[in-house]
Amino acid sequence: ALYSLKNAAVRSSRIITTKTSLSSVFKTHETFLDGAEWISVQKFQAMITPNDNVISPVGKMEVVIGTIADNCFIYIDSVASIPSSFSEKDYDTIIMTISASLASVHCALPIASRIGGSSSDFTKSNGKVVVIGASDHARFAARGLSSIGMEVFLISTGNTRIDDSRITVLNPSVGDMEIGFCSYIGEFDSIVDTVSDEQTNVEFDDSVESWRKSGVLTLLRTRHNCEQYISTMTQSQKIIEENGLLFGPGKVKEHLQRISKNSARATSIRPPNGFGKTVQTLLENGITLSWKSDGEGIIRSWSVPQFWELASWPRDAAGSNVRFGLPVVDDLDTISNELEMFEEGEREKEKEELQQVEKSNSNPFVEEISGVNGLAQNIVDEKRNALLFLSAPFCRTCKSLSPGYTRLARTRQESGLMFAKANTSGPLGKELGRKLAVNSVPMFLLFRDGERFGKPLSINKLPSKTLDQALEYLTTGSEWDSDALDAIKVNERRKN
Repeated sequence: ALYSLKNAAVRSSRIITTKTSLSSVFKTHETFLDGAEWISVQKFQAMITPNDNVISPVGKMEVVIGTIADNCFIYIDSVASIPSSFSEKDYDTIIMTISASLASVHCALPIASRIGGSSSDFTKSNGKVVVIGASDHARFAARGLSSIGMEVFLISTGNTRIDDSRITVLNPSVGDMEIGFCSYIGEFDSIVDTVSDEQTNVEFDDSVESWRKSGVLTLLRTRHNCEQYISTMTQSQKIIEENGLLFGPGKVKEHLQRISKNSARATSIRPPNGFGKTVQTLLENGITLSWKSDGEGIIRSWSVPQFWELASWPRDAAGSNVRFGLPVVDDLDTISNELEMFEEGEREKEKEELQQVEKSNSNPFVEEISGVNGLAQNIVDEKRNALLFLSAPFCRTCKSLSPGYTRLARTRQESGLMFAKANTSGPLGKELGRKLAVNSVPMFLLFRDGERFGKPLSINKLPSKTLDQALEYLTTGSEWDSDALDAIKVNERRKN
């Protein structure tokens, strides 16, 4: 099967390059892309071919299914062979699969030129991709990306099940600490958003200015090293979101009629490099998508489940109605500051920070942890009894406490208590401080069976009788006694 600009699809393995005629044509169909999905495709094309930057409201591609004769040549990036498991009754499904896979699968692949690949290999068949949504389209995208070799995380508000053990299904909030899915996953290459669109006012180019115009996109790039945001939201979905289920369907019908009437004005889509290979992989793995289509042209519209998924998605109270799990700007940060940090190489500093944590773990008595994810993995998920020392590189008191903290950990090896230390500076550290509601250092936090125990303790000198008593409560199973600890702290201050 073939998608292209008036090229064709094959059922034999004889391939390659430009204009030709088919020996036999079985089916031909025009398919259309609109809304954020079409914008995402244009952005992807602009990244690969910067001068090929045509802006239009609707994109069109012609899909032809047929056979080729001997000595017939077809453009390699637009061709894929139909496996024998498909029959003539599957042709519409194949055409819809080709249309849907352009944005949600192929455009989500990491671009090799950004990760050290050659200029001729534009996409890479490994990396980490997040897919947002639980619809048939979202599951199709997740399975398709997984079949190509991506590590895939599917984010859903419901109890979504998918028949692929290589795909990790997560809720917007993860674990007992309710960590947002972006923070939990850490760094990833791409997001495929089938639920909504965060590209508001974003231009169709890959400049820094494009990212500056969307707060979420900027933070995805600076905090999570996410280079590609792909929204597959159609214009029909957007119309339903804005007009509701009562008035929206009528407006959608008018919109689709306009596309059909003005199909000749739609921009023809050039097949991206390697797209035929992507389609081939999907078909060989039996990964397809179909939907009810009215009219002569094929275009994805909207569905009630997609509408309710967007409406019911939890919102971040600190994020100006941003969907929970996506990064948000807090009172201490601004979009411009985040972008400046990115431009100055904060991403490299963050990597160096993680490397430093690994080196610091040479201390056999104190476990260095990094960020919210490190806290969850090492203390919360493991249900540990732990003492966590929050510090910062600029804090002189913290530096003076470090040797005493190591001695405390060494003398209590037999207690089974975990002694941990975390840095509260940098993007990961600031996020941890916000999550723990700590705004000053040094600070000591206790955990019993992975849950916060008692109150934060501001300790400026070790050894400390206040901290010793708090550890006694923790290890013996006693209740927290704030009054007793306050009295001990007052006595310590008088002596000092």
